[in-house]
Amino acid sequence: MASPTRKHRPPGEPLPEALLEAAAERFRTLGVPSRLRILSALMEGPFGLSELQRRTGLEQSNLSRQVTELERGGCVVRRRSGRTVEVEICDPTLRELCDLVCGALAERAGPHGATSAAADDTPSR
Repeated sequence: MASPTRKHRPPGEPLPEALLEAAAERFRTLGVPSRLRILSALMEGPFGLSELQRRTGLEQSNLSRQVTELERGGCVVRRRSGRTVEVEICDPTLRELCDLVCGALAERAGPHGATSAAADDTPSR
């Protein structure tokens, strides 16, 4: 799948306040581990809620709540097909973002998968 065409701003040009607010809201939406677990499962394609529950291990009520938050945040859509509701990622940039972040964390974690401050090169405060 090709990356969507992006408009890049000239170097040094500040981002508009509305864009900064929208980006902050997107990161708040993504800042919950169970939502990331859902998105990770959806990287393989759309799934019905039952299959998504099986793949994520989340309780049905929590899964439903988190899918609703992802939907409100513009990350996923639900589609009804008869009696089944499928969930799928609707923003293709999420795949690239997750790949970048998870790849960078995996590199920093090293061979044992440590993700603690010990694997971090920055001093703790």
